[in-house]
Amino acid sequence: MEKGRDHNENPQVAENHSHCPPPTTINIWRQERWGLNHHGLTGHNLDPLMILPSIGSKEADAITFFEFVSIENLNHYQPSQSWRNMMMFFSQTVPSVRHAALALALLHRDFTDRGSPSSLHPPQSFGDYPPGHLPLVHYNRAIELLLDHDTGDNPERTAITLLVCYLLTCFDHLAGNYVQAIKHLRGGVDISCKMNNSILDKEDPDYDATHSSVSTVINQVTRQIRRLDLQAVTFLVDWIPTDTHDTIMSQSSPSDDVFQTLDQAADCLQILVNEVLRLHNTGQQFNGTSEMSASLFISRPIVLRQLEVWLNRFQNMVPRDTSHENDTDTGRLISLLRLKYGVAWIHLSSFGPGKEMEYDSFLTDFQQCASLADGIATAHERHPGSLKPTFTPEIGIVPMLYLIAVKCRHPVVRRQALGTLRRHPIREAVWDSICVARVVERVIDIEESGSQQAEQIALGQRIETLSWIHVENLPNPPRVDITYVFCGRGETHTESLKI
Repeated sequence: MEKGRDHNENPQVAENHSHCPPPTTINIWRQERWGLNHHGLTGHNLDPLMILPSIGSKEADAITFFEFVSIENLNHYQPSQSWRNMMMFFSQTVPSVRHAALALALLHRDFTDRGSPSSLHPPQSFGDYPPGHLPLVHYNRAIELLLDHDTGDNPERTAITLLVCYLLTCFDHLAGNYVQAIKHLRGGVDISCKMNNSILDKEDPDYDATHSSVSTVINQVTRQIRRLDLQAVTFLVDWIPTDTHDTIMSQSSPSDDVFQTLDQAADCLQILVNEVLRLHNTGQQFNGTSEMSASLFISRPIVLRQLEVWLNRFQNMVPRDTSHENDTDTGRLISLLRLKYGVAWIHLSSFGPGKEMEYDSFLTDFQQCASLADGIATAHERHPGSLKPTFTPEIGIVPMLYLIAVKCRHPVVRRQALGTLRRHPIREAVWDSICVARVVERVIDIEESGSQQAEQIALGQRIETLSWIHVENLPNPPRVDITYVFCGRGETHTESLKI
């Protein structure tokens, strides 16, 4: 699996703009839609219009872009209109959130305007940005505003901090500052854990009146942060999500025969996917040892059984007719869950003495997964009024397509997966589809070497482990440095590929 680039960047302190320009009027949602305001989250006298400091035309355009493009992309795979409404409300009414939103929107718009995810090559550290770089100015201003107000035990301020933390995590993922993105993510998880542990113990006599709306905000942003925490396992081998397993699993009983919501099904499946990846990564690390073989022998059937239980509960929840499954947001999420389940099941079921040859027995399953992934990728573009996504912090189809393309040796199926990566450029956290496609192309070249049938690729010609680092060293063209080991061989091979 791909790991994030190893940067040691730290945000530089932006210029502190101590004076505010004349105020201007910014349109926001009406009072009856929210029992919230920008000072305390529970006021009941919010007017339809709110007076905020003036922003320039670029910033105004960026807020519009954030509303109609960025927010739609942030939770592209598991959309929630209430979450999008809340994000827009706070980006228009809370200065620190607004600056974080402006930073993300400005970077995202530049990213989108350049045509594809891989065509934007951000500097390797914040210090490499030019002076006055507008997204960075707003990024630093958001941090400064948070530091000016100690959160303490104030739940309203904590909710705002979590929102900013989420937006800055997204910003750094998009900018390629993956180490900093993970720092923000871990910070957000830690804050949300502490808040959830203390929120029910408040003795403030006014807290009962504020509890409901504050809890709603905290629960929504916590859910988004915890989802990113769960999904980080797909690109960080040693990442351990923070107590998410117990939190999610406590929401349902193992005896339940149906999931209550698709979100619950998605979170439970991600836990199982993480366990599959853990077993697979551990098996590769300790390949051939008797202790590891015994551990996998015990753990593998347990996880397979859990995947079977998950599938039964999922099928009891959703209709079996999949003819129009990709026509709606709900349908696309259902297809994504089917895809993730299918790839996880193949990945775990294929573990055996035949090693990489074991995957050849799952051709039909690979074909179904490749078709699901292509359907998910194209469905959004067919939806009326939709915009083609270019970035999301969520993990969706890219790592699934990667596993299909490198583990299925059938020439047609793996090229179908490769074609989907090429036709639908998107970055999902650190997973850049164009970069992944370049790696897949090289794997195909190495393994096939003139062979056109999967059974003709010998075991020793198949790549067993592969990792890469995306390197961007301006003004040089971007490249990807790959490291791989053939099955049954001990030597490590390294190459540099131009993107």
